[in-house]
Amino acid sequence: MALGAATAAVTALGLTVPAAAQAAPAPGATKITALRATTNATSRLTLSGRLTTRAGATVGAGRTVVIETADDTHRRWTALGKTLATKADGTFQTDPRHTGVHYRHGYYRVRFAGAPGLAATLSGEVRDRRIATRVTGWKVSTTHPRRGGSFTVRGHLQDKPGTTWKALKGRRVSVEYCLKGGDCLNDLSLWHGLSNYKSGAKGHFSNRIHVGAKAKPIYIAYTFYGDTTHYVTWLVKPTLVSPR
Repeated sequence: MALGAATAAVTALGLTVPAAAQAAPAPGATKITALRATTNATSRLTLSGRLTTRAGATVGAGRTVVIETADDTHRRWTALGKTLATKADGTFQTDPRHTGVHYRHGYYRVRFAGAPGLAATLSGEVRDRRIATRVTGWKVSTTHPRRGGSFTVRGHLQDKPGTTWKALKGRRVSVEYCLKGGDCLNDLSLWHGLSNYKSGAKGHFSNRIHVGAKAKPIYIAYTFYGDTTHYVTWLVKPTLVSPR
């Protein structure tokens, strides 16, 4: 065959690109809506939302989403340990029995990393409106009171509605005791109330406690049990009081 004829034959051949080699379609856009976070006084978290396509169609069950949280200064974003899976309608929700608050009064958002045919997305942010509390200046006047005498406990209750701690007035702080020798750190039923003092204008609370003639060594602690807007706070290391 002449060179020119061979060239013409090759040129005449049609070259078709296989379908598999064509560019894959872009993954469909997604969104997370109806994001809501609520907490209770003992730091249990309920967070829910819905993952759909941009047009609002369901993405089906079993899509994995990750909860991320930041502190009350809106920094230090971190992922909560347990991921969530969507239901058939794209909704997801934590189980508050097994989901604790990482940052009190912090922020939450949800991230979807994407899946075949579905693009990644990040939700907007929601804030935990429950406010952190603490007690400062906790003091027991003496840890070796005389039997038949008395001793005084005092402290200041505060909350943190913004970025600074402030006095929290008008809230009852329970002063409680547990007899030495019991499993006071693990068995809450061993604790009994001594007083239930309401904090004053500067968050101050105090109480004078009488010591009986046969009083035994006890551990003393405080607890503010929280309310509809505040978290609970308590003395992590109770104070030992040994009458003499």
